[in-house]
Amino acid sequence: MALPSTRMDFRIDLSHVDRGREASERVIVARHPSESAEHVMLRVLAYCLFHEEGLAFGPGLCDAEGADLWTRDPAGRVLTWIECGAAPFEKLKRVVQHNPGVAVHALFSDARRRDELVSGAREAASRASKVTGAISLSTVDHRLVAALAENTGLRRKWAVTIVGDHLYIEADGSTLDGEVVRSRLEAP
Repeated sequence: MALPSTRMDFRIDLSHVDRGREASERVIVARHPSESAEHVMLRVLAYCLFHEEGLAFGPGLCDAEGADLWTRDPAGRVLTWIECGAAPFEKLKRVVQHNPGVAVHALFSDARRRDELVSGAREAASRASKVTGAISLSTVDHRLVAALAENTGLRRKWAVTIVGDHLYIEADGSTLDGEVVRSRLEAP
């Protein structure tokens, strides 16, 4: 018998200064039994970084072909696709090819995973040129993700302020911050 997902409850006060976006949200995250705490934190950080109306958590680890987060229009067409952690190039390429105009983001907490995606794009160089520019890459300071993952509670309260490429987070009584390094996946 498979273990059930664990329900995590986040109360997030978000201020994304550069985008002029303010929100107070209650975010429920289902943590798959095999999902690391760091991956959950990365998904919640992605929710904050790419926040927009309609952004929802995808099926996660239950569906290898699904997104970690996404937005859809009323007709069901995918508008935004976000992958966290490992992001195989072939999967992201399919997303871009089958969803015209989709915004694709890959969020990492370490440079090794980002470099694996870049390497995958280079290996597929002849087929990759049309899709690489459509994929944005962001790497969050691993120390920030690890510090957020240390709290094992199922209920969390975060105040998140994003200024430029820097995250400031008050999480359950602790004040944390970390840099976000952004780039685009370029054709080799």
